[in-house]
Amino acid sequence: MSRYALISIHPEHVSNILAGNKVFEFRKVIPSKDVSHLVLYCTAPVKKIVAVAEVVDCLVGAPSRIWTQTSYGSGISRQFFRDYFSGQRSASAFVLGNVYEMTTPMELSELTGQKVPPQSFYYLDDADMELISKRQSPIPAVSSSMLFVGGIHGVGKSTICQKAFGPLGYQCETASSLIAAHGRRIEKEKRVNDVSDNQTVLLQQLQSAKEQYCRLLLDGHFTLINSQGQIEPIETAVFEAMNPGRLILIKGDTEEISRRLAARDNKKWDASFLTKFQNAEEGHARYVAEKIQVPLLIFENTIGCARLARKVHGRRG
Repeated sequence: MSRYALISIHPEHVSNILAGNKVFEFRKVIPSKDVSHLVLYCTAPVKKIVAVAEVVDCLVGAPSRIWTQTSYGSGISRQFFRDYFSGQRSASAFVLGNVYEMTTPMELSELTGQKVPPQSFYYLDDADMELISKRQSPIPAVSSSMLFVGGIHGVGKSTICQKAFGPLGYQCETASSLIAAHGRRIEKEKRVNDVSDNQTVLLQQLQSAKEQYCRLLLDGHFTLINSQGQIEPIETAVFEAMNPGRLILIKGDTEEISRRLAARDNKKWDASFLTKFQNAEEGHARYVAEKIQVPLLIFENTIGCARLARKVHGRRG
């Protein structure tokens, strides 16, 4: 069910939202009912409705935790955030999805009833929702972004993805979780019985995720270990079908990865095999990038999350 809420927002924040630099909208007071869209009323000197933003989620928690979850895509400084939530025990942040600019900005007087700029928010009725929908552009202000992050088991991809890209507004999904959601069992030994069939399932699940999230990150692999214990590259056609804007490879010290896997999975991995595995992963990543003509960025797993976010944020794809 669609429910629109009208909010007031300053011009500089509107500009950052429309440019894709601000993907979270912070509020002290949020609607008690779930909202599907935020209608953005730009304050003086504009004083008009200028855009509609889809709401993907709403984060609520202690201000320090919310800042950690949103900092890289906040579009504001930490000091601004602190000042805004000064004295507040809880902070809220709407996770914005696609944002649609109005074809022509709307006056509040065009809406039904007596409308004044909201102090916090108010709900819009069906007639206003329909009127606004007809006036918004059919094309999002910022194109959807999909990243593929690869690397061998135990390199730390999942942690890096959550800490570096979650605060940029990316929905982080793992290939294994998408496949498992289809009812496929994932072997603890990391061996895949049917690599090709699993990738078909992955693509189906990925398409559903793409329809739900405009900023999506897939945490997966360029190569896998098949049921015979051999390193098998994933077909280039799979990556072509994924259609990522960027490919990212995370590498690490294989001795450290071996120790991490032993502690995590209670299974000993030979460091020399992991070195071979990682070399194959990088080699195929480079091959895939060249074949599908998508930029490949390679980072060590020791890179700081803030630095990684900065390096990728300016290259959205």
